[in-house]
Amino acid sequence: MNSKFSNIFPFFMLAEVSSPNIKRIFILKRILFLFPLLILSTSCDDIPNEVVELQHVLNKVININAPSSFIYNTSDSLMTVSVELEDVATISNVWAKVSSVDGEQVVAAQVELFDNGNSQQNGDQVSGDKIYSNKIPISKKYSNGKYIVDFYIEDNVHQSPDNISKAGSHIFSYNNNQTNYAPVISDLSIPSSVNKGVFFTFSVKALDPNGLNDIAQVYFKLYRPDGSLVDPQNGFDYFLMVDDGDTNLGDQTANDGIFSFKNSFGTSSQTGTWKFEFQSKDRNGLLSNTIIHNMSVN
Repeated sequence: MNSKFSNIFPFFMLAEVSSPNIKRIFILKRILFLFPLLILSTSCDDIPNEVVELQHVLNKVININAPSSFIYNTSDSLMTVSVELEDVATISNVWAKVSSVDGEQVVAAQVELFDNGNSQQNGDQVSGDKIYSNKIPISKKYSNGKYIVDFYIEDNVHQSPDNISKAGSHIFSYNNNQTNYAPVISDLSIPSSVNKGVFFTFSVKALDPNGLNDIAQVYFKLYRPDGSLVDPQNGFDYFLMVDDGDTNLGDQTANDGIFSFKNSFGTSSQTGTWKFEFQSKDRNGLLSNTIIHNMSVN
């Protein structure tokens, strides 16, 4: 057990409960750290936002053409993207991936791009001009927010997997053209009394009129009997609950809208009434109702 953590929050079992959560938070913090840098890059659309694995990219990316924002429309939900390359002699394939910047929502895992001049089908204007294009459908089920297009090149020089390189990225804002509603939490299942040293699991149901994908977080704040707020040391002042089907964390079924947490109060924890405050937040920052639960720790 991490001694620094246990001194502040002695009842929480790091080894068995929180390590995956902490890993997720670390990834989230990395994304939040990089996010401003990526946003700044979008102001210049004539160059890639990001170029990686340069030692394997034989074909210099000259230009990326993609919208800075895209609004869903029932009559046309196709977003056209293209990438212009300097030399195509070594190219076997070019494709794009579209996902939310946090990686939680994948719109298209692999969409092949073409340089065939088929503007109606692929959005490509001129055949053989070294500009690879395609139209990517984006459903209204995806939440509003920032999304990223990653461009990949497969060459015919290197051996697999070294022949595949991420050549560039482009960030855009997506608006699903739907009214955004706040999430709602209900059906809290949690003991009213527990003994120190005994593991227990609790859960809460989260719904969102815009779909489960629109729920960004379900969490709780925890207050000791003396009124002090417990610091989870994860960059927030609250604990994230999970809906990933990891039974070690207390969740039974992934993506069913029931968010869970597994916990135990250590022997040095305060006895008395602990207060839990549950809430949810969607991807646009709207907050749900709050559920408060008092638990007696013996």
